[in-house]
Amino acid sequence: MADTKIPSATDIMTRTRLVLDPAMDILDAIDELVKREVSAAPVVDGEDRLLGLLTEKDCLRVLSTSAYENVYKEGTVGDYMSEIRVVVEASMDLFQTAEQYLCCNFPTLPVVDGERLVGRLSRQEMLRAVRDFIQLDMRQQLAAHEAQDLNRPKSIEGMQQAAANLGRKGLADLFSRKR
Repeated sequence: MADTKIPSATDIMTRTRLVLDPAMDILDAIDELVKREVSAAPVVDGEDRLLGLLTEKDCLRVLSTSAYENVYKEGTVGDYMSEIRVVVEASMDLFQTAEQYLCCNFPTLPVVDGERLVGRLSRQEMLRAVRDFIQLDMRQQLAAHEAQDLNRPKSIEGMQQAAANLGRKGLADLFSRKR
C-alpha cells in the first residue's frame, strides 16, 4: 500500500457509553443494554479494570435459566457475564485489531491500556475503518500514478532527453510501473 498511515485502535474506537458493575442486577443491566441499543457492555471494577463483558447472548441465558428452573432466579451481571478472552490493546493497528476479531465471536471488543478500559470497538466501526483505509490508500495510489504520468515523456524529444538523463535502468523504471 502507499504511504497511508495505518490507524490504531485509539483512532477507531469510541469511548464506552455504558460500563456495568458486576454487582448490578441482571434485569437492570438488560434494561440498560436495550435503552442504549448496544449489543454488549464491559464489566469493570471500581478502578476501571476490565472484569468481563455482558453480551446480548449472555442476557438470553437469563431466560433459559428461568425456563429450566421454572422460576425467575435473581442474578447479577457477574453471574452472567462472559469471560474476556480477547481484547484490543490501544496501541494495536487496524490489521492487528482485525486479527483479534477473527479470533472471537464478540460483536464488540473492549479496548484496554494495560488492565484499564479505555474504549470499545464494534464490528461496524471496524468495517468503516477498513473501508476508509482502503479508499484513502487507493486515492493516494491514484495520485502517485498521476504524478508519475506527469513525469513520463509525451514526445519523441522528451523520450530522447529522458534516455540521455536517466540511463537504461531509469528508463525501465519510468515505463515499467504498472498503472
